[in-house]
Amino acid sequence: MAVSELVQELVEKARAYASAHSLERSPHTEDIFQRRFYLSPEDIEVTNYLRRRPMAAFNPGAVLRDGVVHLFPRLVFEYYSYASAIGYAAVPVDDLLQGRLPRPLPMEIVLYPTEVWEASRGCEDARAHALGEGFALFYTGVGKLGEAALTDHKDVFFPALALAELGRDLRLRRKGIVRLGREGEGLLLPTKNATFLEGDAFLLRPSLPGLPDTGWRGRLDKERLRAFALEPVLPSEPFEFKVGWSTNAVRLEDGTYLVAYHGILRADFSYRHGFVRLSGSGELLAYTSYLLAPRGLNESYGDRPLTLYGNGLFLHGEELVFVAGVGDYGIGVMTAPLEEVLKRMRSV
Repeated sequence: MAVSELVQELVEKARAYASAHSLERSPHTEDIFQRRFYLSPEDIEVTNYLRRRPMAAFNPGAVLRDGVVHLFPRLVFEYYSYASAIGYAAVPVDDLLQGRLPRPLPMEIVLYPTEVWEASRGCEDARAHALGEGFALFYTGVGKLGEAALTDHKDVFFPALALAELGRDLRLRRKGIVRLGREGEGLLLPTKNATFLEGDAFLLRPSLPGLPDTGWRGRLDKERLRAFALEPVLPSEPFEFKVGWSTNAVRLEDGTYLVAYHGILRADFSYRHGFVRLSGSGELLAYTSYLLAPRGLNESYGDRPLTLYGNGLFLHGEELVFVAGVGDYGIGVMTAPLEEVLKRMRSV
């Protein structure tokens, strides 16, 4: 299939799905999350880089394993080009929930720009997953691909979905960009917000010409890094500019998956979050309206005002833990009882 044909097929799928699946989500927010603590970039010390203190540390991926939370925040050290790297720190889960972290918190950079597709704004917004004794990180590589490669202007770039695999020692085993389609060279679309589901199923958010961003599901050939069998899942509502997947997916006891989504509200440009319940292949089973939104000084004021973002989600007992970026500068930890989230679900 030609590239233009694949794009047109996806556009038609998205339009048909949106017209046939009106979820009627509400713009109202019922914020049910307790704020546990905030981590400022001033509370972080990077141990393997000449510059020790980042200007911003936010949007952290998170993996809970054996009582330890492995954090993968996005680090920014300068305002000029806003280039990002991905850091790493490990914290006992009880200490994280109580805010009992060392000050400064030691952190090391584990993923940084080395490829042309990261050569503009670097490595952004990891969604973290356990992979054997190591980790797999979906992230956005922001660099020079397609027409963006025709100029060296720093503000012309292409956001590509990328996957990195780290060993137990946190050393990079491989990384590459994900292309759409199984044939030929594949299609590169601006794509973000990916997380694994069951088997080769995963979520992603490609941006399509002339359409607001929509949450999609698909399948991933992990060896060739090819996405295929794409289907729309979560369309935006009229009160939103767009939607996307906020966090990694959490497997529940019944085999379904819980994942947070975000919408940008037209009324105030804020990032707000709800939740969906999905089958192992990513089919939409149930959803909530917004259950989390920026509030107070620490969450509302930052490099990007009114922005509360993912990227980490995990269960600790019956408590759902959302590890968020606040204001595009810091980290916040929020919790809610899982049952309170689930009882607000509306079945499809």
